[in-house]
Amino acid sequence: MHRIGIFGPMGIGKTTAIRTLCGEVTIDCDVPNLDRHASAKATTTVGVDFGEVDLGDGELLQIYGSPGQDRFDFLRDWLISVIAGAIVMVDVNAPDAGERCIPLLRRIASDPTLPSTLVLVARPATPAQVDAFSAQLSHMLGRAIPVVMADVRERAQMLDIVEIMLYTLQT
Repeated sequence: MHRIGIFGPMGIGKTTAIRTLCGEVTIDCDVPNLDRHASAKATTTVGVDFGEVDLGDGELLQIYGSPGQDRFDFLRDWLISVIAGAIVMVDVNAPDAGERCIPLLRRIASDPTLPSTLVLVARPATPAQVDAFSAQLSHMLGRAIPVVMADVRERAQMLDIVEIMLYTLQT
């Protein structure tokens, strides 16, 4: 059994990604959003979302979704300590995308278990934008990190992301 965590800012689509992969058996921790100046969305995650994907041959993938608000850093830290892989979701169109995800990528990299990590561009972007963002991350981190694109609402695309993550866990 493998465990991966999905991280990113509030409203990026972490819960949607888990629902897309796991369907109706997803456990989410959504409540009404009382912080409408941070995000206009109706609900927000205040715990750790959970779902499982049957990979076949009796193998299960557990997927956990982290809340995006800074006040839930303690949940993020716990989640990083129990996963083998991390997917960090970003919107490369946001002017502060790099600055927002670098601290999280550094936090993940500082864990003694060093979870395998990839960055998922979760909003429409051109290949040039993705390449520029990838180069920015490499420069800021001092190492390369995989940056991939997917529509989190499309199960086939999310299964491709899972396959990439599983491959990185085996290497």
